[in-house]
Amino acid sequence: MKHPIAEHSSTTHAVPQLDRYLAEKIRVQIEQNYYAKVSEQAELDYVARDEVFLADPYKHVALYSDHGVVHVRDVAATILPILDTINGVLVPARDTLRLEFMKGYGVILAYNHDIGMLDFSAFGRVMHPEFAAQEVFTPAFDEIVETIWTENWGNIAWRLVNLKDSGVLEQSPQLVLREMMAMAVGHSKSKVPIDLLNHPAQLRKMMMETVSTDLHHLYHDQQVRKVAQKLTRVLDPTGEPEQPELAGSLRHPTLVQSLGVERSELTQALRTAQANRDRFLNGDDVPPRAFAGAMPYYTDFEREAFLWLVADHEPVRDLVSDVTDTIRALRVADALRQRGTVLKTSAGYQILVDQNTGHAVFALEKGSGEMFLVEVGLPPAPGEANIDSSEVTLEGDLRLSFHRGSFANPEATRQSAGFAAYIIDDIQRDIVDTFRRLPGQDDSLKSNQDIHILIEETDDNLDFAGIVLEELIALKPDLAARSRIVPSLKFIAPDERERYLQAERLDWSLEQRRRMLVRLAQSGHKIINVDPETAFTDVRLTTLKKDQTLITAGAPPGFVYVPMGEGLLMTPLGGYQAHAVKPWIPLGNTRVIRGDVQEATITAQKLVKLLMIPKEIYLRYWHDTYTIEEFAVLLPQVYLEEEMRAFEQTLEILRQVAMIDQVLDDAEVEFIQKFTHAYGFEYSAAEMRERLLHGQKTDFVTLRQTVLDYLALQPSHLQAARLKDLLNVLVKIDEAISDEEALILAELNGLFAGYLDEEADVTPFTVWLVPQNEDQDQAIASLMPALPKQATSGGFAYLAGTYYSKDYAEMISDKYRSLHFFTTIDQEAVAI
Repeated sequence: MKHPIAEHSSTTHAVPQLDRYLAEKIRVQIEQNYYAKVSEQAELDYVARDEVFLADPYKHVALYSDHGVVHVRDVAATILPILDTINGVLVPARDTLRLEFMKGYGVILAYNHDIGMLDFSAFGRVMHPEFAAQEVFTPAFDEIVETIWTENWGNIAWRLVNLKDSGVLEQSPQLVLREMMAMAVGHSKSKVPIDLLNHPAQLRKMMMETVSTDLHHLYHDQQVRKVAQKLTRVLDPTGEPEQPELAGSLRHPTLVQSLGVERSELTQALRTAQANRDRFLNGDDVPPRAFAGAMPYYTDFEREAFLWLVADHEPVRDLVSDVTDTIRALRVADALRQRGTVLKTSAGYQILVDQNTGHAVFALEKGSGEMFLVEVGLPPAPGEANIDSSEVTLEGDLRLSFHRGSFANPEATRQSAGFAAYIIDDIQRDIVDTFRRLPGQDDSLKSNQDIHILIEETDDNLDFAGIVLEELIALKPDLAARSRIVPSLKFIAPDERERYLQAERLDWSLEQRRRMLVRLAQSGHKIINVDPETAFTDVRLTTLKKDQTLITAGAPPGFVYVPMGEGLLMTPLGGYQAHAVKPWIPLGNTRVIRGDVQEATITAQKLVKLLMIPKEIYLRYWHDTYTIEEFAVLLPQVYLEEEMRAFEQTLEILRQVAMIDQVLDDAEVEFIQKFTHAYGFEYSAAEMRERLLHGQKTDFVTLRQTVLDYLALQPSHLQAARLKDLLNVLVKIDEAISDEEALILAELNGLFAGYLDEEADVTPFTVWLVPQNEDQDQAIASLMPALPKQATSGGFAYLAGTYYSKDYAEMISDKYRSLHFFTTIDQEAVAI
């Protein structure tokens, strides 16, 4: 995900996308009281004499990725599009009102989630989620809570008051707000495992313990419980699987050593944890076990605290669902935090990837300006520094790209790929586990096990993504089935990139793909080596609306487009004349082939559907050329095929005109026979009659549409004018023009005149269907959904069609009237 928040410095308070959901004064207050202090403590001048830092700088918070002001703004801004993306895909669909509530609540949670990181000690790092929960119940947050409540930020107060007034919320609404803010602890998947998030009763129990127990007591209890649970799993390997963060402990030989924890070691670790707790409990100045901050808010803590989490009333259960799903979104936003070229420590020091070694380089600065470049060859920093983008797609998959894939030597490339695999696994575990739900719950949603990992190719080394995938599968074999390489979207115009991500995945059958390739071949593209099984990988279907731009002149190579209909206009650079684009002819392929910018701007004159083929896919599977020898053989065949298609179309139109009155005269047969002889087809009179009599059904509408289809292929004006003359001679050949022939001939002559731009005195006639009541309106919309509904001076009407002959328009009008619909005929010009 691109992170515009990175453009804001820590001294700039303006973050426009957040203004709608949380007051700037609240954000500034939290930033200055907590996150700014994190950044200050992470400065080199501050930690230079810290023995803990000097003992192992890389494991110190000062060299963690940013947890300061920019980080909280980034997570708060990121949660907004995340909620839009997962809505109805990975979480149940919400209406606009509930989704806006979740966004407001999500921004508040984001601002709370890492306030505890201001304690750089090992204890502070471990307990920072619980600190955030407890801090909400201290005087430091009273003004913040009061402002959120009185100004109704996030629409939370309004919703809670309504629940209280309707009698379904037992607690004080203001207290529920404070409890909801305390649930920022849920951003930690180790402190709030997904099973707790999926079980409100257990979640309530955990939250009650969190806000009522002193952090030091809670810490020692957790250490004992954590080791005891690991030991239980070792003693009973048939039991529940490890939590994801434990199951995901890396065993890859190039990254970390195997855990290999023996039963005896765990037993000893449990004794140690218990002994540490005992020493704490028996030491001097042991704080009271109860956290005093929350108690004044309750008359009966055990009965009242977080009671809404287990309420039976549906409106409150909806609230609980919105809260827990917003916590899921917070976890995703935190996992997708900004990295890459904007990756910095909390003090703002750059972290970059070294193209020589693939390692991470920290650019650390003294306050006086001296810089120290410190290299680290251990995860996660090298992988994080190489991340270009990470995002959840509209389909609910995880898509990642990297800045570079080319390094000084194969060893560095392989090592960098391993670091990339490490960070991909770290991100995917956070996201995939977040959307694990109870069996049978919300079966309409995408399962977390169906979340695919899409690794983009890197433009500087097309092999890098494949190496990353190898490393990822070696690291986590179970990811093989849902991980794959996808085309790079890095150096692509932003509007084209967004169009592709919004486009529809192509779900065509093999037969549909083959038919498309035949049409492409008819446009001149060499398809003999195009495999329909593989060539459509990552090809998508998009729709361009009228006046939208498909490609801008000067845009870098990104996609090849195949228009599936008319409606595009190409305006070349260099002063050349603009011209219409024919369907099924690839667009943008020349820029992709030569690896240079687009030479023309292409815009839509009406709605057009197009295939989008990423450049790597086009070059790999579609791009093929003719040799000079092949072209010399092909060219005469192309012109012959065009002539034959024109012959078949013309013959069919002549057949339908001859049969329009259901009478086939000998003179008509002879005339058409002479036409076929001109193309070298020697039909006898009997054979010609037989062919003409056994064609498809002939009627006015079919004949008119056949002519329209012919003109849609844009025949030369000479060819179209010749066909028009043939039709007029044919109708008059038997010296008796029937009413049917006169009716259709007038209409067809108008069509040809419009196509040939002749100065003919022809006024179009428009047939309108005017519904007389709501039932008729619904009937027209249901029976004839293709008819456009348009506003008129008297209200609205349906456009049934525009015709060149008044008699023909009246004939169409009579057909609709026979269905008991009211129609009118308008003589104002309306384009067909």
